[in-house]
Order: sequence, then structure tokens, then C-alpha cells
Amino acid sequence: MKRSLQFIIVTCLFSWLVAGVAIALGLRAQGVAYIVFAALYMLLPAISALILQLLHKEKIFNGLRVSFHFNPWFLIAGFIPVLYTFLTLLINILLPGISFSETGEGLYSRLSADQAEEFAKMTEHFSPFIFLLIQLMGGIVAAYTINAFFALGEELAWRGYLLRELKHKKLIPVSLITGTVWGLWHFPLILIGHNYPQHPIAGVGMMVVFCILLSPMMTYIVIKSESVLTAAIFHGSNNAIGGLALLYVSGGNDLSNGVTGLSGFIALLLLNCLFLLYDRYISKENIFSRSIEDLMP
Repeated sequence: MKRSLQFIIVTCLFSWLVAGVAIALGLRAQGVAYIVFAALYMLLPAISALILQLLHKEKIFNGLRVSFHFNPWFLIAGFIPVLYTFLTLLINILLPGISFSETGEGLYSRLSADQAEEFAKMTEHFSPFIFLLIQLMGGIVAAYTINAFFALGEELAWRGYLLRELKHKKLIPVSLITGTVWGLWHFPLILIGHNYPQHPIAGVGMMVVFCILLSPMMTYIVIKSESVLTAAIFHGSNNAIGGLALLYVSGGNDLSNGVTGLSGFIALLLLNCLFLLYDRYISKENIFSRSIEDLMP
């Protein structure tokens, strides 16, 4: 527990300090500069974990489950975010005051005038269905390549180092701790408009809930695959595909719409229940009720 607390403090303070300096220098949640900074910010948890390994005189990547041994969970990891993204869209349009829109209205509301104009030019030559397919295919490719690389910068920490240090606990307590830390780690970016530009303060709490809801599935997949790379693929797929849930809705706001809103939370709860039912009644491995160290010695 001592090392896990040390890791949490070092990672958060280091990351928040870097973000604070960038924000003081004028960083805002828009434009190319922000995209570059956000990608680099994702690498800071892994850097923190590796520094702590050096300080504790451990071998780099020791116990972090960096395995390239392919198994079906590598494919499942990339598919699950696609599933809950479309489930989120379905739930979203069932909420009061929200309707389906082919025009991308939900996304336009989150873009600046220049970004909206650029998006309109990009989509004017495609039907909504063709554009969706292009985005979906591009997202899948990104999930297994560039997105997975940067997501690994986080996952070496959350589902690597921290999971190792909390291995005496069961999956749900681990997910609550990891999800809370992971969500709070985002807070400087949330406050300047990342994910919740209309409600940045409430967005900090929403991001914590979102990360907690993602964590059981991601931890489960890492246990089944015996590789932290599957968490990076899952994370990369979420980042690449999740925005599609916003594309076809009209009405609502950033607290209700998309995978990071209320509709996404409902979808994630349903998926977590399916994982639990699969674990208990189909695989019968009882992963949810056993300690991590029993599952990943």
C-alpha cells in the first residue's frame, strides 16, 4: 500500500505541475497545440512509474505485464468501446429533449467556428452513413496504432504499476481506486474545457465517474489477456471511437451526451453487468470475487 500511495502522489503532482505550467503559459483545450500537449500528458503516468521502478532498483517494466503474446482478448479490447459507443447513442436519443440528427449537430456545438467550418468541408462530399464508416474504420486503425501507443503511457501506470501494487485487493475495489485516481489525474485539463467545455467544474466529478465505470472492464481484460497492451488498445479505441456517440444527437449538453455523459454512464453500467454475468455464469472463473494476486501471480 505504501508504494501505491507513493505512486499516486508522485504521478498526480508531477502531471498537475506540468499541466499547471502549460495552462499558465496560455494552454486552452483547442487547437493543434492542445492535441500535442494532451498526447504528451498521457505519457507522464508511465514516466512516473518507470522513475519509481528505478528508485526502487527494479528492472524496467518488471511486473507491468507488457506482453505481446496475442490472444482473442486483443480483439475484444478494441471492439468493446465500439459496442458501448453505439449503445450510448441509442440511449442518448431516448433521453428527454434529445433527438437523432444526421447533420452532426451534437459535435458542432463543441467546436469553435473555425473547427466547425473545417468539419463541414470535410463531410460535405459524404453521406452520413459513409462518413460514419470512414470514421469507424479510421478509429479502429488508430486504436491499434498511434492511439494505443499514447494510451500505453497511461496504462503502464493504471493497469500496470498500480494494479501490481493493489494486487491483494479484488477487482471492484481496485477499479474504484484506480478509476478515482485516473479521473482526478485529468482535472487540470477538464477545468480548461476538455470533454466538458460547458460544465468544467461538474466535469471533474463526471470524469471520475466515467473512469470508475471503465475500470472494471479494462482490468478484467488485462487479467484475461495477461497483458497491459489490451488496456492500451481498449483506451485507444475509446479515444478514437467514443466521439461518434456525439455526432448524431441534437439537444442535451456535455453532461448528458456521449460516452462521458449520463447516456454513456448507463451504457457502461450495462456492459459491466454483462461482464459480471459472463464471469459468473459462462466462464465461471469468478474473477470479480477473487483477489488480483490469485488471478495474476
